[in-house]
Amino acid sequence: MEHVDSESAPDRLVRKTPWWSLSVGFHVVVALLIGFFWVVQAEGTEDIPPRIKTMEKVLLPDMERHEVFSTVPIERPEKSVDPSFTKEKDDHREDPTEEDFNNARGKTDEMAEANFSGKQVNASIGLAGGASGRKGTPFGGRKYRRPGPGNQGPTIESEDAVAAALDWLARHQNPDGSWSVAAYTRKCAQTCSPNPGHDDFDAGVTGLSLLAFLGAGYSHLSKDAPQGICYGDVVRRGLQWMMGHQDPEGCIGSRSAQKYMYNHTICALAITEAFGLTGSNLFKDQAQRAVDFVVAAQNPGRGWRYSQKSGDNDSSVTGWAVMVLKSAELSSLAVPKSGYDGTRAWYDEVTEESYGRVGYTHKGTGKVFVPGMNEQFDHHEALTSIAVMARIFMDKNKADARLLNGCDLLLRDKPRWEGNATDFYYWYYASLALFQYDGPKGPKWLSWNEPMKDALVKNQNARSTGCRRGSWEPVDRWSGEGGRVYATAINCLTLEVYYRYANVLGVR
Repeated sequence: MEHVDSESAPDRLVRKTPWWSLSVGFHVVVALLIGFFWVVQAEGTEDIPPRIKTMEKVLLPDMERHEVFSTVPIERPEKSVDPSFTKEKDDHREDPTEEDFNNARGKTDEMAEANFSGKQVNASIGLAGGASGRKGTPFGGRKYRRPGPGNQGPTIESEDAVAAALDWLARHQNPDGSWSVAAYTRKCAQTCSPNPGHDDFDAGVTGLSLLAFLGAGYSHLSKDAPQGICYGDVVRRGLQWMMGHQDPEGCIGSRSAQKYMYNHTICALAITEAFGLTGSNLFKDQAQRAVDFVVAAQNPGRGWRYSQKSGDNDSSVTGWAVMVLKSAELSSLAVPKSGYDGTRAWYDEVTEESYGRVGYTHKGTGKVFVPGMNEQFDHHEALTSIAVMARIFMDKNKADARLLNGCDLLLRDKPRWEGNATDFYYWYYASLALFQYDGPKGPKWLSWNEPMKDALVKNQNARSTGCRRGSWEPVDRWSGEGGRVYATAINCLTLEVYYRYANVLGVR
């Protein structure tokens, strides 16, 4: 057999080369590699602002969509950076640091701590700035309530449901402070399935989740840690995410998707309430800019829809915008009169005078649905409840016959957790409207309150369900878009109705 030399040419070269030559060559190669990677890294990041690299495509669910528009296919654009969000335009202040949040106080220490020390600060959503002036906050009454007599207020069971829901939301918050429609399962010990919904709506459910904590009186200053997770940290991370995803014009979340105004209005409501709850200047500028964007997005003399000044209006997006304006007014932020004027004009246009029923994109729209997702669900008067709430917040006029007629429509359709009758969005807004109309002791509220509590408390996932405990199954009319996080956050907000906003009409 022919002998084959096993020593290769490179091996022979190394064996014959002096050791010092090998050492010099090796260090030259290392130096070149270090220089190469440094240049690549510098060239790759020089013109990219840090926030652009973390911007996500986000959108809130299209909660109410009329069938006339349902046949138009919706194209989901690829995830991309909003082209209007450039380094040259990004001249607003940098995100607050951990130290900023830890050191942030309200207008006074008394204000900031009143919400978390058991003190009750008298305030009303009907009184801008709060009843006690600068020593109080407009949302200072948000705190656990002792169970009231009969069925007029929260019960131990309903407050336990709120606590369990907040625990579930805290356990499923992303490390960056957001919540995810689909990806929340990465935080699950066991999968919380089923899981409908789409990640286009992540910013919307982030806003809803943060509102649930704010609705119970928790802020970035809270030290409460009921299940070992500090709720102050939960709120802080959520606010940091929102402030880091606000563009120079004030819009929170990406504008690359079709229905970003749902997304923005809910996030704007959250950051505005965070400012109103504590009076902390840490949020004031960005809360004002979020409100300014809502104002800039309004169709002149009318309402809002999916995008800025789109020319189309709908009663659902308009409802969220009104809540932003009202919370901003209470928090002593700038709100132009035109915001309410246009809202009145829009709801006047789409309200049936005889019944108080409110349409979606025009008077008499009827059932609202998205084909292939929820056409099988029953119709409910969600839009009527939104308009009743908005009129009360704007005008405080109980003599308006449209309020009485609208409330009567709601009471014909009380909450029932029964298959296609289940509608969390309707229950949320109808609870707000009826509580504002004559709660906490009026006959209309009392007629609604017990069925609402019964539907939600009895159907919340119990401790025996493992990681799902505290959440609600995403089985309602609109959970196909927002999923389990949406279902849990909005139902938690509904059960906070007793103390989230004081009664505007002065009913006690």
